[in-house]
Amino acid sequence: MLRGALVAAVLGLALPSAAQAYGWPVKPFDRMHAVRGSFDDPRFHLRPDLTAAASFHFGVDIPAPDGTPVYAVEPGLVVSGHDWVNVRRPNRRMFGYWHVRPAVKTGVHVRLHQLIGWVAPGWGHVHLAETVAGAYRNPLRPGALTPYRETNVPVVASISVVRLDGHALQAVQSASVSGTVGLIADAYEVPSIEPPPPWNVSRLVPSLVRWRLIPATGDPPGPWRVAADFRTRLLPANWFSRVYAPGTYQNKPNRPGDYRLWLTPSFDTTTLPNGTYYVDVEAESVRGVIGESSIALAVANP
Repeated sequence: MLRGALVAAVLGLALPSAAQAYGWPVKPFDRMHAVRGSFDDPRFHLRPDLTAAASFHFGVDIPAPDGTPVYAVEPGLVVSGHDWVNVRRPNRRMFGYWHVRPAVKTGVHVRLHQLIGWVAPGWGHVHLAETVAGAYRNPLRPGALTPYRETNVPVVASISVVRLDGHALQAVQSASVSGTVGLIADAYEVPSIEPPPPWNVSRLVPSLVRWRLIPATGDPPGPWRVAADFRTRLLPANWFSRVYAPGTYQNKPNRPGDYRLWLTPSFDTTTLPNGTYYVDVEAESVRGVIGESSIALAVANP
């Protein structure tokens, strides 16, 4: 028995970054709250030189009125700034609370559920981020932020065939395709709890999008190909244009996000025998709920 306990202790030390479930940063801690912005969804902003930049969202946005108290989801050592608080854990995990007016100073050790700040004026939400060994992780993944459930099936709203014309994408309107084309899926999830207005129309990006080709001849379908995987890790910023297609935009007040995801920007149809195929697309939530759609694609190369 003692030997087993020692083995368990050693394993615990060897795996310091193992995820542990934690509650919500606003009261009630043990009840699910609305989420209006998801992990890895698109973000657009201006650089200091006023040029446009795009990036992946590195946490989740939890709606809360300005001035709402924000609490530590786990104990740890504080590093705070003008409008953010980081709480460092000894196991190489860190929790970040953004858009808050800090109530604690750098160097203070906070307890579980201790007040760390208030939602800053004009923000209407707290952005919760988690890092493990310096890398951002999805707080909505199983075994992390809890309780969390998903009651709505992800939607694959459309699948489009496009062709690059100079520097612009043109939709392919013909009944058949040839040569090299691009494939785009427009997909989203509806939050299980509707955020308050004007964010009540918000949409969340699916956590996994994949696709395959199914021959109309009845032959076996092709392998699944992953277009986007947001389930656990933050993607590098330089991947943005290879994941999100032109026309993508983020949630805004009274405007839902539109997530146009590249299935592939360059699909060479000459590698296939002429004929009809179905482009089958699945969008999966972080908790494994799947929505699906497909379109027919007639390949007609000379």
